[in-house]
Amino acid sequence: MSDTATQTQTEHAPGSFCWIELATTDGPAAKKFYGELFGWEAQDSPIGSDMVYTMLKLDGKDVAALYQKGEEMKQVPTHWASYVSVTSADETAAKARSLGGTVIQEPFDVMEHGRMVTSVDR
Repeated sequence: MSDTATQTQTEHAPGSFCWIELATTDGPAAKKFYGELFGWEAQDSPIGSDMVYTMLKLDGKDVAALYQKGEEMKQVPTHWASYVSVTSADETAAKARSLGGTVIQEPFDVMEHGRMVTSVDR
């Protein structure tokens, strides 16, 4: 795709990847690294008393996010999380269990954005 041609995807079919997010131990270093690597700009938004959620943008459009892990996540390795669009987080959690998956975090509301569930295939 040329520099002048851009696409904006506003919908994601169920079963397709729809978002990526980095959980890191060093938010400022991650913002600097990905900013220099990909040209992403960081936009910080406080969420709670001691946490910042950073939207990573390219050409003014959201492309990913990152946050610095707090104490409650210190045992969780730094990782990129891949989100997959589904019709129903609740139904997907039940189906994942029935297929031998592990639901790490039960379905919950994410502000006005919808519902999500965290699961792994182990």
